[in-house]
Order: sequence, then structure tokens, then C-alpha cells
Amino acid sequence: VASDLCDVITVPPHGAALAIANGLKEHIIGFTGDLELAGWYITVRQDSPVKTAADLAGKTIGIGGKGSSTDFLTLLMLTRTHISAQTIPLGNPFEPATQMGALIDSGHLKRVLGYIDSGIAEGARVAFGGRQAMQDTGGYYVEATVLDAVTPQMRVSREEIFGPVLTVSSFREHADALRVANDTVYGLAAAVWTRDMNVAHHLSSALRAGTVWVNSFDRSSLATPFGGFKQSGFGRDRSPHAIDKYVDLKTIWTAFQ
Repeated sequence: VASDLCDVITVPPHGAALAIANGLKEHIIGFTGDLELAGWYITVRQDSPVKTAADLAGKTIGIGGKGSSTDFLTLLMLTRTHISAQTIPLGNPFEPATQMGALIDSGHLKRVLGYIDSGIAEGARVAFGGRQAMQDTGGYYVEATVLDAVTPQMRVSREEIFGPVLTVSSFREHADALRVANDTVYGLAAAVWTRDMNVAHHLSSALRAGTVWVNSFDRSSLATPFGGFKQSGFGRDRSPHAIDKYVDLKTIWTAFQ
């Protein structure tokens, strides 16, 4: 990569934002991850002509299983999820068999366990998991965790946990699920599970998320754009649309004599 084409800054987050805000002359600034930092930078540079693209936080919403026996469907889903979670090997990421590694550091571990404790305090139930794992290794591992009986007002439902924690809320009508799913500051991704393609088209169109999977999860391609709505970011990565944020449109009219 040419030296004047791309700058990678590895300094403390607010230091990077401050350096950019105080004189670097990039055509575009791209952020990935921290909503607080991106908001701080945008505020500092709000009068600057430099464009900003951001891939920020999010919570993935999954909708499926509408039926008259909500309790039975929830129990069935929890049972199958538990069986699936037991097949996920925790361990050293360099080991080929490992599917889930450790969290970043002790602060990250404390944050994730703190969210689990917060959910329990607000009335959620730990269906399984919820504890630190493999403490003898010195790594910051957390068990795959599912919190049941979660309501939309709980922190674990409204905030990004950034850890192996799934929250479960029940609904009886698709309209209820859609209302809860869209009642969030995020809009990164969502998923719909249904055998009714009319329901699939309706929900996937109405969900305010940059990516929606139907009867699948976490599929992607370099040919399709990726990015979020609302506070999950602006601008798109991948696909030809990713180029849009790096260019300015220009119209040139030429009169030939």
C-alpha cells in the first residue's frame, strides 16, 4: 500500500481521535467498534469537510417460532440451543479444534459477567452457562450463556454485551416481535426463522437492520454490502457500495467550440 494512501494509527483511542481532529488532512476517516469514540470524534470535527464512515456497535435480533404455545416453543428452543452450545469447544484459538476463545482481558471479562449479573438482578433466568470457565489456564473465558425471561427494558436486552451471551424474550404475535426488535438504538443485523415466506418477506423488510438473514445466520459475501442503521454506523463495507464513501461525485460540463 502506498505510504500516502492509508494511515493506521495505533495510539490510545481518544489520542487518535484528538490527533485526527487537530490537523491530519485525510479525505475520509473510518471507525470500527467504539460508539463513544466515534461520537466524540464526530462532535470535535463537526465543522470539518472530512467525511466519516463508521462501523459501530450492534445487537443481532432473531425472530422465530410464533405459535399458540409460546412456553413450549421457548423450552424447545432453549433445549436445542443448550445441546448446540455443549458442542462448542472452548480453548486456545491456535488449536484447530477450538471454536470459541477467550475474551480480550480482565476488564472485558468483568464487563460480560457484570451484564449477566445485571440480567439476573433485573429478573432474567440463567438457562445455562453464566460463569467464568477454564480459570486454571489464566485465560478470560466465559461459558456460552443463555438468559431466559428477558424483557425489553433490561440492560442485557438494550445494550451490546460483546460476549457469548444470548438473551431470550417470548412473543405471541409477529407485530409484538417486530416492535421489540426495532425498539433499539442499534440496527446492525437480524435474523428470521419461519416456514412461511410471506412472513419472511414481511419481517425482513420491516426490520431496521443493515443485514437480515432468513432461515440462516451470519452468512456474508464480498459481493454484498455490510453495515448498520441508526447507531450501528453509516457507510458500507464490501461490495461496490464500499467505494462510495471514498469518492466524491463530480459533474463536468464541457462546451466544445
